[in-house]
Amino acid sequence: MELSQRTILRNSPFITRMVEYGFLDNAIHSLPDDFSLVYEIARVLEDITHPLTNVLSPVLWLAEPDLDSKSTPIDIIPHLPAAEEYEAHLIRSYRDINKIYPHQYLLPDEVFMQRLVERSLWMPAPKAPKNKRYQSDSTQYAPDSRKQKVYVLFDTSQSMQDSYRIHLAKAIAYFFLKNNQTEMGTVFFRTFDAEIGPLHIVQNKTDFDSLIAEIMCMPAEGRGTILEKALLTAIQDIRVDSFMSEAEILVITDGAAHIDVTKVQIALGENIRIHCVKIGDANIKPDPKVIMNTIHSSESDDAKVIRDIQNKVKDLEGAVRATQTESRKSAINSEISYLQKQLHERLQRYAQRAMSNYGNEIIELSSIFVNVADIDPKRLFTLPPERIDEFVVLSKDILTLLKEDPSAEDAKLAAVLYDHLETVLRFNDVHIETLTEQKNELGNILTNLVQQQSAKELQLQLSDSDQLQLSRILRSGLKKAARIPLARLFVIFYRIIKQRVITLIKQRRVSRIKKLRKKARHR
Repeated sequence: MELSQRTILRNSPFITRMVEYGFLDNAIHSLPDDFSLVYEIARVLEDITHPLTNVLSPVLWLAEPDLDSKSTPIDIIPHLPAAEEYEAHLIRSYRDINKIYPHQYLLPDEVFMQRLVERSLWMPAPKAPKNKRYQSDSTQYAPDSRKQKVYVLFDTSQSMQDSYRIHLAKAIAYFFLKNNQTEMGTVFFRTFDAEIGPLHIVQNKTDFDSLIAEIMCMPAEGRGTILEKALLTAIQDIRVDSFMSEAEILVITDGAAHIDVTKVQIALGENIRIHCVKIGDANIKPDPKVIMNTIHSSESDDAKVIRDIQNKVKDLEGAVRATQTESRKSAINSEISYLQKQLHERLQRYAQRAMSNYGNEIIELSSIFVNVADIDPKRLFTLPPERIDEFVVLSKDILTLLKEDPSAEDAKLAAVLYDHLETVLRFNDVHIETLTEQKNELGNILTNLVQQQSAKELQLQLSDSDQLQLSRILRSGLKKAARIPLARLFVIFYRIIKQRVITLIKQRRVSRIKKLRKKARHR
């Protein structure tokens, strides 16, 4: 095959996207099940007329600049630390009295004390400057402190494996980052489940591409969804980094989780906004213990009345134990029965009213909230005729490459294509004869390659690393091919470990020589 034809093949939409997703570079590690399905969902999101794209549209694109900013010129100012600008705010507690504007001490004592009690005294508070967004000529990610800052919180809990939620979440994250890259400044990224993942800070194109590849290969294995802690951690990250003022937090999750709204709202302040995509219809209901804990800590009038009734019941129960006469015991028990009935009714009303939003507080906290239903794989992954023709041509070209002028890179591309066809064809009821035959032929060639069996039509010796990568890619789609003979596997691991040990020894030797030279220079 001529070089130009190979170049055309490598630049095909499917191959280009798989390389961009990092499925080849990261294949030395275990790839998630059905990893390439993200490609099909991302293609759907690129169709602005598709119902799924329409539902997600409020969060897929960053907000446009103000209308007046389009018609009138704006002086773009550099980012300033929050402490360099101030505006008047009411005090929040008595401890702020030492911060109030001095002229208020001239008020009459009664007026001053009244305003202190009402918390209506004024004090200066630091204000984050308004950093105007702007459009640049770059068509790629080119961060600038004046652009919109973005913080992505990505759910990797085990429930995300259900109904291809993790694949949809990855496609949403990819689409959002890729299509808004020219408008974005610094990008922060964290995963969360029962634990908070490490912080990724993206401030250049290389890190941007690496982040996308890492997102694509993330597994969903965590237990639990500590959404409140994830939000507070993100807010703290934004507060620490002065360049993240006016940041937008995008939460992608499938779980319902209880959040202390007041606590998070205070942490958010006025300049940080939350957008949320919830996948699926999961919800949670508080158990009686949670309701009682809320009542004991709440300052609402209903909670106080319930606590008063509970205390009265406890006092009366103590009186029953201390009373000797049966008539008095009977009277007290009657009162206890009445109070318990009242308590039961009030608890029911409190649970229905105060806890009705339990687990859905993220809706109240979000400037934009989108709840998208679980995808229907039979509908979303069904190949239309033009897509079938595209894959037939691609399969034919890769088969020709493998037979005429194969390389290790071609074999890995073929493995990714095979896995994708094996996955997608499961959702297509119509038997696609040509494509199925090509897929099976690819499978036979790849099996021979991974197991290093002799094949007249295939003259290609793979390195240990390439053989392991092929095995990883084919782990779910072609289990037979993924099984490297045990003896061969031991040899591969021995060589890899040996090479790493040699590399480590060389690094230590170089480091020792540098230290000796440094000491010699100081003498």
